[in-house]
Amino acid sequence: MSRTARDRGWDEPRWFETTRDDAGTGVTALALRGHPRLVLACGGDGTVNAVATGLAHTGVAMGIVPIGTGNLVARNLGIGSGARDAVTSAFDGADRRIDMGLLDERPFVGMGGIGLDAEMVRDTSPRMKRLLGWPAYLPAVLKGLRSGAGRVAVRVDDGPWLTRRVLGAVVGNVGALQGGVSLLPEADPADGLLDLALLRDVRARGWLVTAGRLIGSRRVDGPAVERFRFRRLELRSSRTKPFEVDGEVCGTTRSLKVEVDPGALVVKVPA
Repeated sequence: MSRTARDRGWDEPRWFETTRDDAGTGVTALALRGHPRLVLACGGDGTVNAVATGLAHTGVAMGIVPIGTGNLVARNLGIGSGARDAVTSAFDGADRRIDMGLLDERPFVGMGGIGLDAEMVRDTSPRMKRLLGWPAYLPAVLKGLRSGAGRVAVRVDDGPWLTRRVLGAVVGNVGALQGGVSLLPEADPADGLLDLALLRDVRARGWLVTAGRLIGSRRVDGPAVERFRFRRLELRSSRTKPFEVDGEVCGTTRSLKVEVDPGALVVKVPA
């Protein structure tokens, strides 16, 4: 990073370390006191979330150096996993203004959810993620599928309340999961909308059909998934479930409110 800055005539970068108590929002506020042109988030989706929260609506561009496990936001924005290429994209790339989401007032850049996906994050050890990468999540997914479904009521924008029996619900500003799997194929981080996938409770055959299509096309489809697009969402669950934003479990709840924050963030992406 220092070499890239020097080669382009920039000042030496200033470094701010995150801590267990400050995932990045506080140190981003410190960085902004120096009136930077560019702030780079070096870490996984949790770090990207924290830095983005600090930069939202400031107009200061964020670069991403993805050195976490999932790196969903970087992957969906076309930012490569190599540190050298990511740094080059941050300095030389194009500015792209993207939306953020608010899940019970908690900002997110990539995805959030309740139920199965939060259980997956909660039940996968950091050590296994470091050793295996995204395949480490698979045992937790299978455990979640066996844990059973609950009934939810969902209201999209000003529409009617809909009742479904689901294993979980995922809201996304981006659409692709680890391994290139497309859960929300219509998601666009710059369209002023968020996307919802309800993971339906169907018979085993329904999940087998979904798995078969996934293997063949890398798109999660079939009777097990129902999708919506929205600006505002309300969800009420019959069971208390864990929920997460950008890969960080935030607690448990029986209700969520989600809304889009249009054009909140400027991100550097490959030109």
